[in-house]
Amino acid sequence: MKAVAKFLHGVYRIGVRIFLSIGYDFYTWKEEELPAGAKLFVSNHFSSSDAHFVTTLMKDPLHMVIGPGFNVPILRHYLKWTEQVSANTKENRSHVVEKCVKYINEGDSIYIFPEGMLNTGDSMLPFHKGAARIYLETGVPVIPVGLIAPMRRMKKKNSSFVGHTMTVVSKNYYANIGRAMTFESEMELARTDRAKAEEIITEKIKQEVQFLIDDIKQNKFWS
Repeated sequence: MKAVAKFLHGVYRIGVRIFLSIGYDFYTWKEEELPAGAKLFVSNHFSSSDAHFVTTLMKDPLHMVIGPGFNVPILRHYLKWTEQVSANTKENRSHVVEKCVKYINEGDSIYIFPEGMLNTGDSMLPFHKGAARIYLETGVPVIPVGLIAPMRRMKKKNSSFVGHTMTVVSKNYYANIGRAMTFESEMELARTDRAKAEEIITEKIKQEVQFLIDDIKQNKFWS
């Protein structure tokens, strides 16, 4: 990540951490210490707040795959300056894997929401195969993350700045970071049946994210 992008992203992370510390019960669990080097973070996506809050979960130089944000005139410039990955058009989406692989090969980490859009908060949408494709090109550890907030803390908000209705979270927000996942057998399978390998990896990641969400509900503190 270029120096300017790293500086801007670092300043933003500090701002988000301060914001969360003042007004939120923001709690995270981590099953193990994150491995060193480039990683691929993958999570569910139930609110517009996710893209901001999850930047505080790690210290890695981070490139996030973002869709609607790149449609906002002022915001898109900041996202470009901080080297985030645009997925707001069909053309841009066709280059997401390529750009993510480039950043990973430079030693940076990627954060992706495979659902592609916000779910309802009750259940996840089907996962797209972008994360699997990035993994098969790089072999970096996949870090599953389960995100959740009480339904009573979620609300729709009309924003003239972004030009559409957002789902935002107030007061409570929780993240459960799972163990690093690798897929050696699927990597081998991809030599002969890449589509099947992508399908298996995608489903395994989705199952692990769901497990992490359920783990918060059933076993962790939650209010």
